[in-house]
Order: sequence, then structure tokens, then C-alpha cells
Amino acid sequence: MDEELVLIAGDILVHYEINEIGLLMNRFDVLQEPDWPMWAWDILWVGSEAQDAGRRQAYTEEGLMRLIITGVFIHHTSI
Repeated sequence: MDEELVLIAGDILVHYEINEIGLLMNRFDVLQEPDWPMWAWDILWVGSEAQDAGRRQAYTEEGLMRLIITGVFIHHTSI
């Protein structure tokens, strides 16, 4: 990936292997520590494994970026 990866609310993630689509809902600090934040994203998943209303799941930002960079998730920016 040549350009810097930036995630924003409204971005879409696609996991083709299990036929799931995720919507980045909001970014939050897991630890709530101003000196050492650990950012995470609340994701709403829909697809083959999701229930009728979908399901929410949190991923740390670092872990999520690694999944995108390694190709597990395909990232589609909302802008």
C-alpha cells in the first residue's frame, strides 16, 4: 500500500471469504487514558453470518489496519 491508510466513520470493509460487509461506525479509546490512547473501531457487520439486524463488533485500530494491509479485509473509503 503506497499511500497512508486513514480510516473514517462511514468506510466500508469487505471480507470476501465469509461474505461479510462491515461499516465503520465510530472510533473510541478503549483505555480512556489521555497519555496512552488505544484506539478501536465499532463496526456493524452484515452478511452471511449476521443476524437480521446485523451485529456490532469492535476491533483495535492497529489490528484492523493490519487486516486491511494483509488483504484479509478490503477497505473502501467513504470520501
